[in-house]
Amino acid sequence: MTVRKVRRSQVVSPFGPGAIIDLVGESFVAEDISRWPYSRQNIAFPRLAAYLEVQTLSTPPPDGHLPYYRFPQWLFCPSCRHMMRWNTTKESEGQAPVCLSCVDTRQLVPMRFVAVCGNGHLSDLDWKRWCHSESSNREQYQCQATTLSFVNRPDVGGGLRSLEVHCRTCRAKRSLHNLTAKMSLRQVGLSCSGRQPWQSQSDAQDCKEFPVAMQRGASSVYFPKVVSAIDIPPESAWVHVSAPATRLMQVDEFRLLLNEQDHPLRDALLSLIADRTEIQRSEVEQVLASQLRAEAEISRPGSPNDIFPDEWEALRAPQESHDPRDHFITRRAERTNAEVVTPAVQAAVDSVLSDVVLVDRLREVRVLTGFERHTMQGMVPSNLSPNPDDLPAVEVFGEGFFLSFDEDAVREWETRPQVEERCARIVNRQQMHATWLEKPTPRYLLFHTLAHLLLRNTAFEAGYSTSALRERLYMTRPDEPPAMAGILVYTAAGDTEGTLGGLVRLGELPRLARLLAASVADAQWCSFDPVCSESTGQGPGGLSLAACHACSLVPETSCVAGNRLLDRRLVIDREFGFLRRLVREVGEAPTQGTW
Repeated sequence: MTVRKVRRSQVVSPFGPGAIIDLVGESFVAEDISRWPYSRQNIAFPRLAAYLEVQTLSTPPPDGHLPYYRFPQWLFCPSCRHMMRWNTTKESEGQAPVCLSCVDTRQLVPMRFVAVCGNGHLSDLDWKRWCHSESSNREQYQCQATTLSFVNRPDVGGGLRSLEVHCRTCRAKRSLHNLTAKMSLRQVGLSCSGRQPWQSQSDAQDCKEFPVAMQRGASSVYFPKVVSAIDIPPESAWVHVSAPATRLMQVDEFRLLLNEQDHPLRDALLSLIADRTEIQRSEVEQVLASQLRAEAEISRPGSPNDIFPDEWEALRAPQESHDPRDHFITRRAERTNAEVVTPAVQAAVDSVLSDVVLVDRLREVRVLTGFERHTMQGMVPSNLSPNPDDLPAVEVFGEGFFLSFDEDAVREWETRPQVEERCARIVNRQQMHATWLEKPTPRYLLFHTLAHLLLRNTAFEAGYSTSALRERLYMTRPDEPPAMAGILVYTAAGDTEGTLGGLVRLGELPRLARLLAASVADAQWCSFDPVCSESTGQGPGGLSLAACHACSLVPETSCVAGNRLLDRRLVIDREFGFLRRLVREVGEAPTQGTW
């Protein structure tokens, strides 16, 4: 039996609805949440749910089952090379498809290419039509047989030209040369299916986009749209989390009564809710009445644009007392007399930092709102039901430290001509090649790069792997209130509570100064210099300047922009870098011992 497992934290990204996943030689696509089983669990986060205009955020139960659809359905045998169009009626639980023509029953392999359109639709390639599209006679052109073979020709070299699809009935054939060309599928008469692989033909949309052939593992096949938020006071307080109203809002029957006040089974549902939650029926009725009044008086509060300003205010104002069960526990970092760095280095750090807050515990919820494909002309919702009121989500617990930078120092720096010139280069490319990314500003490029430098050095000290760490940037333009310039470095290990204390310890002021000094020192030495430091454009679309794998890049799961919009010279350049004073102090320090 084949065991197919996906971690619960991966059902939002990278293997959320619409994503293609390879497991033990098989290929599947994740179905949207409307097809998830009813055993899914609700995540309590009313503020984020209200921002996204849904009632529920759901996550799969532990050891639960999620629907994945075998895709592509065209498979071939690596031994006899025969192709087969698979379907759901041939599936056997826990069994991979095998070739019935071979004596040793070889496992079938999925075809490498799929059809994708800019509106997000995905389908199998019509290999029968492709095979007969260069027919030499009428019999081949009119052949309706699906007895195909996927042949590798060793006499024509490598590449797609050496791969051919043959019809075993009429002897028609065509190589995969030019298959991935922009107009190749249109030229053979193929149009967009207008749906996702798991949807029926009745769900198909009228799509005018022409599909293109792409490798199923290509990065442009799937662009997830994830919205995340940190649980902050007052909702994060245990007194609120454990309140009857919060518990009741996670019960499906209670939400049903909120939507239908005059439900014919109202009395039975109230009794069922009381038994299930062990809350007195009278109290259930009181909470229901208060929730109905609140919904009548208050409209939906805000939008996803309010997530970061709300978190910024919460991080800058640590509460004096906490319950150890709170979801958000912060405290302001206090100075100690420990001599970790020299006074000159500490002074250089103090000149740019306005505040440091230690986050002993936080809860983050990530929600997949939808996904895009190819040219990203249209977003496909992660819930394809006619009236979606639920979105897939996961929650993670962790720790971290928050750095708030001096606004006056940032404003003085970002108006420098050299800074504006370097930023303008990236802005022009972003507008041409990556409009889905946030339009970068000097402060965004600066603190995004600095966050990467901190992540790379934090992994050596805190005991977490780099992939378990994440950045969260609080940036705004100077003319937009509130003015924000901050970085949150935190753990993001799924399915576990990443609160070992090592990350918080690094945020303590003497150690933080040493961490910043180490990050600056490492950023000055890149094994690809001077090529990297003098680069006019690196990475996809040239959206980074002085930044490469040897000095600035981190795992893409840790980055908010997919390792784009980076330039370490904005941080460390001795003429215009934001931390140029710290660079001078670190450069003058001995190579061994304390800075």
